[in-house]
Amino acid sequence: MSDSLTLTFLPFRSDPHLAEEYVGPFGRIRVGKVLEEMDALAAAVAFSHCSKDFTIVTASVDRIDMVREIPPNEDISIFGFVTYVGNSSMEISIQMEAIPPEAGISLDDMDDSIDSEYKRSKMPENSVATPRENMILSAKFIMARKFFFDLFLLIYPALQVARDPSTNKSVRVPQLRLDTDVERQIFAEGAKNKAMKQIQAQTALIHRPPSIEEMTLVHNLYKEYIKYLAHTNSIDHTGVAGATSAVPKPDNVVWMKDTRIQNINLTFPQDRNMHNKIFGGYLMRLAFEVASANSIMFHKSPLKFVSIDDVTFSRPVEIGAILDLRSQIVYTNGSKIVVKVVAHVVDAVSGNRDLSNEFWITFEREDGCENKRIMPRSYNDCMLYLEGKRRVDA
Repeated sequence: MSDSLTLTFLPFRSDPHLAEEYVGPFGRIRVGKVLEEMDALAAAVAFSHCSKDFTIVTASVDRIDMVREIPPNEDISIFGFVTYVGNSSMEISIQMEAIPPEAGISLDDMDDSIDSEYKRSKMPENSVATPRENMILSAKFIMARKFFFDLFLLIYPALQVARDPSTNKSVRVPQLRLDTDVERQIFAEGAKNKAMKQIQAQTALIHRPPSIEEMTLVHNLYKEYIKYLAHTNSIDHTGVAGATSAVPKPDNVVWMKDTRIQNINLTFPQDRNMHNKIFGGYLMRLAFEVASANSIMFHKSPLKFVSIDDVTFSRPVEIGAILDLRSQIVYTNGSKIVVKVVAHVVDAVSGNRDLSNEFWITFEREDGCENKRIMPRSYNDCMLYLEGKRRVDA
């Protein structure tokens, strides 16, 4: 397990010019650009475990949790290693932490090839002891072989797929050697994550109806929103045309359909990966930034990033493809906002649209105050609402 340990650094404190490239308009580090770095690191970890004779692609991301905001004036390390291997898949755990000045790590020390004390401290048996005050972010990425690719898209966290480049068929990836009790514990957690994702896939609303409690919630939402619709359409809740409802929609209630925004992108070869497809990290950045813009438009000011769930990569994106990203707020609860972004590849000639990616991104108000309520007004909206609620409640 420790052989796959790979590190990269973002020395914002030691290299102000680098920090300038990552700082956004509100003085914060652009999370979208960091997601690109993380996806590239996940691929590097996968190659270090297998070899560059394998074809590795990102298929999905389980979850990315932000512990605290990325500091623009501190040096940052991002490190990861393979934590679970199946017949054809690899779960890769990635962590990001701040390097305190007293650690005495210089720019010259920030070399993954150097067998430094800092690098040894990130070995699997030591990584679980990372001080909480230094932790910034944790994530799970996975990879799987081609034959089971479609199945893995449904059930695995952050999926990387290993293929034989000469045949483009799936290949068996090397198994992990577990040398310590800590490594065996980490591996067991990976197996647990896999089983949990299988259960979540089976109970997804696209496959199974909502629970009794969820259906009760949907019905209560229906009873509420039909009153507002009646006021809008001059039809009361009894269905009598021409009547005027006495229940106008409150100012703190927003129709879900009114939160939708769209972003169209033409993809360029500068954003390709080694397989001449558009780099998955680039797609994650585009999705995050449109979701962030959506949340700012909803709240009228920047919000704090909390987590990303269930990023699925349903199909590769070719160079020169037209990418259509559509975002909407699907759920709010207290200070939290859940945004869903769906990316389609559009054929400019035929107009056909093929699903490429789905992203679920959660933000939070920093003042802790409650957001406006999102109100669905169709069955599809209600299902999106429930999916968003499930992510906040998880």
